[in-house]
Amino acid sequence: MNTISYSKRELQQLDTIEQSWSGDELKIEDDNVKVWLTHRDNRAYDGDYTIETCIKGVWHQTKCYFE
Repeated sequence: MNTISYSKRELQQLDTIEQSWSGDELKIEDDNVKVWLTHRDNRAYDGDYTIETCIKGVWHQTKCYFE
């Protein structure tokens, strides 16, 4: 399980790499990790941000909440 956490301010201050069709903003991307800041309309379903981790070629999503 991923134990990385971010503050709202940290993610908002990063440049947006890509925006999803639902309005979520990709803020961090490397070979095995993507971090999406969730659009406010989606937070009830998707958390405050999503961490995607690639494990053996398969992407896994973890919903995360700001503390």
